Amino acid sequence: MARMVAKDLSLDAVARSGQVFTWHQAESGRWLVTSGPRQCVLAQKDDVLEVCGVSGEEPSAGDLAYWRHYLALDMDYEAILDQLELPAEAREKNRGLRVLAQDWWDVAVSFVISQNSNIPRIQRTVWTLLDAGDGRMPSPESLLGLVNDENAAAGLRLGYRRPYLAALAERACGWQPSCLDREGVTLEETMEELEKVPGIGPKVASCICLFGLGYLAAVPRDTWIRRAEREMDLRWDARYGGIQQQYVFAWYREKDGPQRS
Repeated sequence: MARMVAKDLSLDAVARSGQVFTWHQAESGRWLVTSGPRQCVLAQKDDVLEVCGVSGEEPSAGDLAYWRHYLALDMDYEAILDQLELPAEAREKNRGLRVLAQDWWDVAVSFVISQNSNIPRIQRTVWTLLDAGDGRMPSPESLLGLVNDENAAAGLRLGYRRPYLAALAERACGWQPSCLDREGVTLEETMEELEKVPGIGPKVASCICLFGLGYLAAVPRDTWIRRAEREMDLRWDARYGGIQQQYVFAWYREKDGPQRS
């Protein structure tokens, strides 16, 4: 087991924030976390984060660096939050919330599944896929096979999302977002590229950009965010609007009930 300082991080706040569906609470205070091909177990005691492999093994230096970046521990969140237009209550109630640097494929699959659904149902479907992938999200090729298999698809209970997930998997068999291959691709260009995939509209595309591709200016707009924009006359930060959005989203969602996505 390795330990690292994790000031201003709350695993519980991240887990309930609606940004990640590849976490599974193994027991109270301990989370089995999957990101791309990597897995670890995370536990937190105050400002100390414990990280170990799924079998209890010591993580390598490379893995620790990966998880540190994944959890945004390489960013000064206190300084960032001080710059943002945020109600004090939104900041206080979600203390320790950070926007994760997730694997883009995990995020894309999760948020195509998430449309017009609720968090428990999304998690069940994602965990079923993780089981099918031996603990990892199935590759595009494997996912396409699952979605096109009647029995496997029935178990996933995708409903109208099934052809959209199939379209994403088929597209991703020979493609990944251009921003992963070259620098300087703008948020607008990446959004346009993602929205060419059937079933990916502006909200899902912006979630993929924010949670999976590192565009911290991306602002996913759903019912709660549109309501907040009307009621609070919000101006989204040009650099960190996605972080600002996540605090407002979590705050508004808690007011109305935490289960809807």
